Amino acid sequence: MLILVAAASTVALMRFVHTEVSYGEIGHVFLLGLATALRVAVLVALATLLWVPIGVWIGLHPRLSQRVQPVVVFLAAFPANLVFPFVVSGIVAWRLNPEIWLSPLMILGTQWYILFNTIAGAAALPGDLKEAAASLGLRSWAGWRRLLLPAVFPAYVTGGLTASGGAWNASVVAEVASWGATTLSASGIGAYIAAQTAAGDEPRIALGVAVMSLYVVLLNRTVWERLYRLAQRRYQLV
Repeated sequence: MLILVAAASTVALMRFVHTEVSYGEIGHVFLLGLATALRVAVLVALATLLWVPIGVWIGLHPRLSQRVQPVVVFLAAFPANLVFPFVVSGIVAWRLNPEIWLSPLMILGTQWYILFNTIAGAAALPGDLKEAAASLGLRSWAGWRRLLLPAVFPAYVTGGLTASGGAWNASVVAEVASWGATTLSASGIGAYIAAQTAAGDEPRIALGVAVMSLYVVLLNRTVWERLYRLAQRRYQLV
């Protein structure tokens, strides 16, 4: 029954969209979605490389972890769009490419989920396991590869999934940013949705939201769900 409802809704949406939108434009919107997907992938990868080592180090020091975690929670709740005007003014002042320099705004407020969850994963590492690793001489890269990274991997997947979803949502405001009379735009599905929303074009708004939703669902099913199953199957400590 649910499948029939979903199929009927999809057909109705396609008919509604096609009243105003050509197949060529639909294909273009899918390419815009791909551009945003690549941005999200690169940003999550860079945030992972930055915050996972820092999060593990913080999580392994209980006193430091207790002090840092409230700060990270505050940063995750802080409205990142408040800094958008300063970023836009900087891009204009230094004549930077908005296709590149607007991208970090997408993950500015969601990267903290990676850090927070990594800290929690490292802090939950049993003390006897850390002592056993030290006695076996697992230092440097060997310790990271055999103990620390597998131990925090389940927590990281949760944080990475949340950060990825937040970046998709933030693309609607991050790929189009304004400061005074200056408006900068980057090519992507977020900018497309923002432009059509400003124009009040309902068929194109529906198309943009549908394409973004499709990309998010596909990525969750093909990437994050597999990583979650891997974490549960191979790297769960308890």
